[in-house]
Amino acid sequence: MIERVSAPAVALSAAWRDAFEGVRARRGGARYLVDLLEGAEPDAALDAFAAAGELWCDDVSSLLVVRRQVIVALYVAPANRRRGRGRALVSFARTGEPQARDALALPGDRATKALYESVGWKARLLTLGDE
Repeated sequence: MIERVSAPAVALSAAWRDAFEGVRARRGGARYLVDLLEGAEPDAALDAFAAAGELWCDDVSSLLVVRRQVIVALYVAPANRRRGRGRALVSFARTGEPQARDALALPGDRATKALYESVGWKARLLTLGDE
């Protein structure tokens, strides 16, 4: 069951840090994180997403951040991928309370783009300046 998170559990914070490190290592990831975190440390940003009602999860290994009807973060732990969890989170974001209308994906992130395309969306390409 996908639920809004009001206070991230320690295990969800660990998943967030894993997601953060994965994004930072990708092309355009470092710049994207600067914009997403708005100067906050990763854990403080996760708390801020929760406080703003923008953080959702279905368990402690999968999370979704929807800001102003845009999926800005989506993470499923590697052990749980290819089991429909990402698709369930995106479907929920589209039809549930967040009412997401758009999504972001990093340049070259084919897996994320394929996920969005599998539900009928086109992922918006982030074009980033020099890093």
